[in-house]
Amino acid sequence: MESLMRNVLEKIKRKEISSADSAAAHAAGALIMLARRSRARSVGEFVREVENFCNALLEARPASAAIRNYVKFLHREALREGGSLEEVKAGVEDASRRFIVGMEDARRRIAVIGARRIRDGSVVLTHGFGRTVYAVLTEAARSGKHVEVYVTEARPKLEGRRMARLLSGVGIPTTLIVDSAARAFMADVDVALVGAEAIAANGAVVSKIGTSVIAALAHEARVRVMVAAGTHKFSSETIIGRLIEMEEGGVEDVLPSGEAGGMGRVRVRNPLYDATPPDYIDVIVTEEGVIPPQGVYMMLAQGVGWHGA
Repeated sequence: MESLMRNVLEKIKRKEISSADSAAAHAAGALIMLARRSRARSVGEFVREVENFCNALLEARPASAAIRNYVKFLHREALREGGSLEEVKAGVEDASRRFIVGMEDARRRIAVIGARRIRDGSVVLTHGFGRTVYAVLTEAARSGKHVEVYVTEARPKLEGRRMARLLSGVGIPTTLIVDSAARAFMADVDVALVGAEAIAANGAVVSKIGTSVIAALAHEARVRVMVAAGTHKFSSETIIGRLIEMEEGGVEDVLPSGEAGGMGRVRVRNPLYDATPPDYIDVIVTEEGVIPPQGVYMMLAQGVGWHGA
C-alpha cells in the first residue's frame, strides 16, 4: 500500500500526471485504495495515514487548487470527529468518489458551455495539454462546428504533442507548433483557449508556463482569450492575500544530465507555471456559467462550487 501511495505522489510531483484534474483524481483514487486496504487499528491511526498522504500531496503539487480543494473537502466531509473506524474509512471513500464525479461533471458542463462560445469555422490556439480544454474542443467538433487548432508543444515536457495527437485522432484539423512560434500564427487565430492550475480571487490564472506569454500576444493582436476551468480550480486562500506557490521542475527536463557537463557553470531554471493577469483574459468558462475574471471574487465570496470547503 505504501509503495502505491509513493508512486502516485512521485508521478504527481514529476508531472508525469500533467493534467491538474488527473492529478487530483489520481490522489483521490489513492485514498480510496487506502480506505479499503489500510491496516490501521484505530480511527486515530487511520486519520494519521490520511493526513500524512494529504500533506505530502500538497507539497508535491503546491500550485494545484484542485488538490488543495480536494484535501479541504475531504477534511470537511470525512475527517470530522466521531464515528467508528469503518465509518471514517467509508467517509473517505465516499468523499473521494464524490470529488472525482464532481470534477467529471464540471468538465462535461464546461465542454458544452465552452463549445457554444466557439464559432463555426474558428481557428483556436491552445497551449500544451488540458483535459477540460480537450473536452471543449471535441464538444465543438461533435456539435457540428468546423474548428482548426494550433497546439504549442509546451516545452520542456512537450505535453502539446499529446494534445495534437488526440485532437487529430478525432478528426480535428490540428497543427503542432513550437512555443516561440505563437506570435507568427496569432494573426490566423480567432480565440486562444487555455486551462488552469489555479485561479486567484482577482481573476489571475496560474497555468502551464508560457500561458501568460500567449495571453499577452493574443491581447496585443486583439484575439479573445478564454479560460476553461471548473470552480474546483478557484483558490479561496487568495481572497485574504495568500499567494499561490509556483514550484519549479527538474533541471534535467531542460538540460539532460549527459549534456550538463559541457555547459560549464550555466545555471538552469525550470518554472512549471506562470500567472496570467486578468486584464489579458476575456472570459472564464466554469460549470456554473461564463464569467469575466472579476467574477471570481464574487463566486468565492458566495461559496459557489467546490472551493467553499
